[in-house]
Amino acid sequence: MFSVILYGRNDSHGYNLHKRAAISFNAIAEVMSDPDDELLFVDYNTPDDHPTFPEAIQDTLTDKAKKVMRIFRVRPEQHVHLRARTHLVALEAQSRNVALRRSNPRNRWILYTNTDMLLVPRNEKESLSDILAAVPDGFYQVPRFELPEMLWEAAFDRRDPAANLAKLRDWSMRFHLNQVVLNHMPMRYDALGDFQAVLREDMFAIHGFDEEMLLGWHCDSNLAARLALYRGSVDTLIDKVFGYHCDHTRVAAANNKGRQTKMNDHDRFLWNVSSPYLPAQAETWGWPDLEIEEIRLDRDTAFERFAAGVGAAIQPATEPYRTTNVEWHLFHDLTYDLPHTLPFVCDQVLTYPRDSALMLVGTRADFLRHFAIAWRAMGFTGPILVPDECEGLPTDLPGVEAGPFAELLRRSDMFIFEFGLATQGISDPVRTGRHPQPLDEKRLKVVSRLLRQAASLEDETRPRARRLPRRFIGVNVIYNRFWPLFTDYVSANINPFCGQVLAGIPRLAPGMKGKVLRFRGRHAI
Repeated sequence: MFSVILYGRNDSHGYNLHKRAAISFNAIAEVMSDPDDELLFVDYNTPDDHPTFPEAIQDTLTDKAKKVMRIFRVRPEQHVHLRARTHLVALEAQSRNVALRRSNPRNRWILYTNTDMLLVPRNEKESLSDILAAVPDGFYQVPRFELPEMLWEAAFDRRDPAANLAKLRDWSMRFHLNQVVLNHMPMRYDALGDFQAVLREDMFAIHGFDEEMLLGWHCDSNLAARLALYRGSVDTLIDKVFGYHCDHTRVAAANNKGRQTKMNDHDRFLWNVSSPYLPAQAETWGWPDLEIEEIRLDRDTAFERFAAGVGAAIQPATEPYRTTNVEWHLFHDLTYDLPHTLPFVCDQVLTYPRDSALMLVGTRADFLRHFAIAWRAMGFTGPILVPDECEGLPTDLPGVEAGPFAELLRRSDMFIFEFGLATQGISDPVRTGRHPQPLDEKRLKVVSRLLRQAASLEDETRPRARRLPRRFIGVNVIYNRFWPLFTDYVSANINPFCGQVLAGIPRLAPGMKGKVLRFRGRHAI
């Protein structure tokens, strides 16, 4: 019957976002009753090394919410062409259009709302699906009623939407919550963007939201102005449903910082609107030719992929724990526990696109063998690229491709640089004072050289289609002699030794661009 369209990203927009959104997702799913109903969430520009926002809070979502939710992931690389034109990290028009293009064509209605709304049918026996099935064609708004922060934050159980809706029916009268704030037509009510029910065919006819609105605010008002022209009227469902907003103004969000806020032009996008149509974007709105990843929380979750990958690559431990240490006299010891380290490496790559091409530069053949198994079992379809310069690594494994470093460099979407001992076996003891052998030093020298080249030439060697810096993952680069080397070239957080993995993007200082540096100790020469 209807598709709800929401958008956001995995950040801290506003106040207590995780709870507000979980309350909202679950409550919206609760009032759905048609088998075609769906909740479309566009996760816009979440960093590649993060899961999407709904994935991050899925433990707080009901089974019904997970079942009806479809997540469309718009990657930072897909946003970067707009970055110079906006201060915002998540764009409303683009997000809502991406979802609209990919919505269920069997649904009659599109409902635009936000991730902190609860929709309460006034008749407890009716679902929102029932309501929308019975109303005539049109364009409908409802007023937004505010919920004081203490009510939703302290008194709502995010996983009990039925109880939350029941509380609202009581509180609305008990606490005098229902105040209708009228606005100028075609914005029938204030904050109209929290409930606009539109025929799906109407949205396609007028070419979706205006994707020139890149500065925040008034996308909903622009849509109302255009739909009022297209339909000839703006109707209301106040007799059928109430909408409640989880107020979150204790902390200013990116788009409501007082006079600092940059807004789309009122005159251009509201008062001077004279046509419902957007001919300039008639063929391109919603990015129809762009492949957008879709994620479902009721199947194929990130954890399941992680467990499948690591489970295929290593066996469970046979002892409750193993001991190592970080004493400085072991700074030269480059042994590490591969079964312990591999899950942390997999964690670094799991959220990236599955067709990514990964270059692996390393010394230990067993690391490549085990990682290649995990890579495929996690669902990745892109190749693992191994430079010819890395002697001793097995390149006859499924999905592994070998070639000259200079050629592979331009094909790679991310990198792993592994600084281990080629002479270490998977069952050898770890951190006992072992010194590298001549073979180890020879192969470590190659890994060091290729790291310097890849990081220093990042701007010149990225694949042509990529505009953002690539991710560099360092394995066994904490509390040993390769720690300063890796962090001199890669901007990485300071991580605990236990994970033995650092990751970040190259330090693109002007003095380093295009240069291959030599190191003596901690210092470039």
